[in-house]
Amino acid sequence: MKKVSIVSNKIENMSFPMKMKSDSKGFTLIEVMIVVALIGILAALAYPSFRDSIRKSRRGDAQQGLMEIAQKLENFYARNATYTTDLTQIGYTNVGWNNVTAGSSTVYYQVRVFPVTAGCALANCFLLETQSMGDQVNDPVSRFTLSSTGAKQLTKNGVTKNGWK
Repeated sequence: MKKVSIVSNKIENMSFPMKMKSDSKGFTLIEVMIVVALIGILAALAYPSFRDSIRKSRRGDAQQGLMEIAQKLENFYARNATYTTDLTQIGYTNVGWNNVTAGSSTVYYQVRVFPVTAGCALANCFLLETQSMGDQVNDPVSRFTLSSTGAKQLTKNGVTKNGWK
């Protein structure tokens, strides 16, 4: 019995060098690695949603651009009794496709005026159409149209629907 007590005394008196002091400050490497991994996972989940939100907001810029051009075409019609496909006549830089930037230097949409051929001459009708550019080509909504009658359409995943919603 006495042997057992000597051995237990020795074990109790041993000091272990790996034992942390209670007044130590900071984080262990494993704690930092866990936090970094969690941040990475959250970022991987949030980033695609963020990109989709940005693309949706740019759709609003395209719609606003179409409405602005339609208003300028109506003003042109009031002065000249005809519409035009030459957007330089209403203050834009190109005859064909014109950029919709909405205050940014980056182009996400281009707009063009087409004459409506189905029973309505250009003198009386027009059709505005957008074309996606840059990062917007990855957006499922690829095209918006606006006619002189106010009819709106969008093309989403290759399917054209009435309205912009």
